Amino acid sequence: MTGLPFLTATVIMLFFIGLKDDMITVSPWKKIIFQVAAGTILFLFTDLKFTDLHGFLGIRHIPVWASFALTVFLIVIIINSFNLIDGIDGLAASVGIIASAAFGTWFWLSGDRGFAIASAALAGSLMVFMGFNLSNGRNKIFMGDTGSLVIGFILTVMAIRFNEINAGPSPFIRLHSSPSVSIAVLIVPLFDSLRVIIIRLIRRQPPMKADNRHIHHLLLRAGLNHRRATLLIAAANILVIATAFLLDGLGIFRLGSVILLLCTALTVPVYIKVAKRENWGILNKKAWRLILSDQKEMDVYRNLVVIIDGHRAKPAEAGQLAEAAVPHTESGGVNQNT
Repeated sequence: MTGLPFLTATVIMLFFIGLKDDMITVSPWKKIIFQVAAGTILFLFTDLKFTDLHGFLGIRHIPVWASFALTVFLIVIIINSFNLIDGIDGLAASVGIIASAAFGTWFWLSGDRGFAIASAALAGSLMVFMGFNLSNGRNKIFMGDTGSLVIGFILTVMAIRFNEINAGPSPFIRLHSSPSVSIAVLIVPLFDSLRVIIIRLIRRQPPMKADNRHIHHLLLRAGLNHRRATLLIAAANILVIATAFLLDGLGIFRLGSVILLLCTALTVPVYIKVAKRENWGILNKKAWRLILSDQKEMDVYRNLVVIIDGHRAKPAEAGQLAEAAVPHTESGGVNQNT
């Protein structure tokens, strides 16, 4: 790899912008500007860039302008997606450990000892951090933007290297669908962010608006504590990664479709559990509109009391009246960086 000093400089730059955000808050657009700057430095001064689509849509090598746009775009997307999952204890760290272990194992098998060691170092650091993050004592620490921006960037660099190795002439074992496999490795932040952004667009809300519709919020609403929610998401992440490696021969598009369907299938039971626990009235078609609601709107739903025949009734018993009130409630959750 060339340009190691420049790679180090981008990591330091993101570290300090994250530190400033944790201390005095930085606007989202300023953070994106620095992320674009990091991607530009990476593209111009290192060999870490996307140059090959691996035959997706019949395209292999791509022109310089497309390589630049794709590299910077994915850096911004993955960094922010990883930042969004840092909402409960241990989640971002566990996803980082699993992703770096998956990439690191492949780097070792392909003979890229430098990136294999870097992956092991990241995984080891996150394991130590996770011990403190899950602690309930005075030694408890949090990742914050300082950690999530840097780790998201490093994982993006690993994803780029992973794809470029498989586009080269001599990997130990060539993957046929490395773009889809790399998506599977980072599936937790990518799929969750995609799902939440789609919901926000349906609700005609800003796609980058902070709320608590993320999968870890749903698991907490389903009755799990932080540790169990983290463990369940980590297990699902490992399942998706294993599926991607086993079905690599399907091709990029078909494997990507399988991954998307698998993630959807894993998410639906969570909604069903939340629906039963919060007594949405799951057989009532209108109740499913609450899938689009965040925690603040659900609090309004649960606490709403109406008068029926002179008696006080719970929202589920009130049926349509309670359900009709929720979609018109404006969400205004506190920005929890999720």
